[in-house]
Amino acid sequence: MTQTTISRSEGVESSPRRRPGRRRGLGRRDARTGLLFLLPLFAGLLVFRFYGFGYNVWLSFTKAGAFGAPKFLGVDNYVRLFADDQLGVALINTFKFCAFIVPGVVIVSLLCATLMQHRFRGASAFRAVVFLPAVALPTAAIMLFGWLFQTQYGLINAAIQALGGQPVSWFGSATGVTAVVTVIVVFLSFSVPTIILYAGMKDIPSEVYEAASIDGAGPVRRFFSITLPLLSPSLFFVVLTTTISTLKLFDVVYILLPPELPASAKYGLTAVYYYYQLAFLNTGDRGYASAVSMLLFVIILAVSLVLFRLQRRFVHYGEDG
Repeated sequence: MTQTTISRSEGVESSPRRRPGRRRGLGRRDARTGLLFLLPLFAGLLVFRFYGFGYNVWLSFTKAGAFGAPKFLGVDNYVRLFADDQLGVALINTFKFCAFIVPGVVIVSLLCATLMQHRFRGASAFRAVVFLPAVALPTAAIMLFGWLFQTQYGLINAAIQALGGQPVSWFGSATGVTAVVTVIVVFLSFSVPTIILYAGMKDIPSEVYEAASIDGAGPVRRFFSITLPLLSPSLFFVVLTTTISTLKLFDVVYILLPPELPASAKYGLTAVYYYYQLAFLNTGDRGYASAVSMLLFVIILAVSLVLFRLQRRFVHYGEDG
């Protein structure tokens, strides 16, 4: 037994040991390799994010056209913001779309996530249909909805006439444009929030529902007293991301409402759409367009800060008990 112990100790002593300097060398080499792989990402962030943002800030203090060097104007572009009626219309439309789209996405996503919690015939097909808008081509979906809501030949007005009603000029009034844009954006946006809320519901312990059932709580009481409070972190994330994306709404109104229709283009004018018109159609207003984009950045930042402040009151995390 003593010989075995001695031989083992000799074997341990004879095994090669790694020197601290060698370990440090390997760590530095791994760090350099990791930084080399991250270099393209850092370069993209530096060029397309930080430099682009800084250049846009500087451009907002200038008068820039399609040709020639920008001319410094000071704060004239920002003073012009307060006297721009068109910008006021764009901001009102943007907030109006937010007021309808964000609750619509939350309600539809919450309803679909709740249905996905239950087993029923065709549940797999229902889940596939729920995720279908996430993989659909947005342009094709927008054009399809534009055809459905077409005044003379659209299927929506055909169904209304079949029921004895009068055709609706969906693109000829502010109410019609708001309704169409809301339906399209909610359809294109509810799939991913549904998955997020569904995952949040799966994380709620089943023992909580069992205890509530024993105490006599019905399905509606359990939903409002258990599901919604415990799901509030996921709901907050959905509200925050949907609000930010809606404040930057552009593609739907750009494809759905062409500039050849002055009335509908006015009813659907958003802040980003107005920026596009200034920066790419009226190329002499690139400096003022940058000021508009900076105003939108401040608005998004302010709305985000307000939502983060409100989460302290309405969002309940697990550690809060």
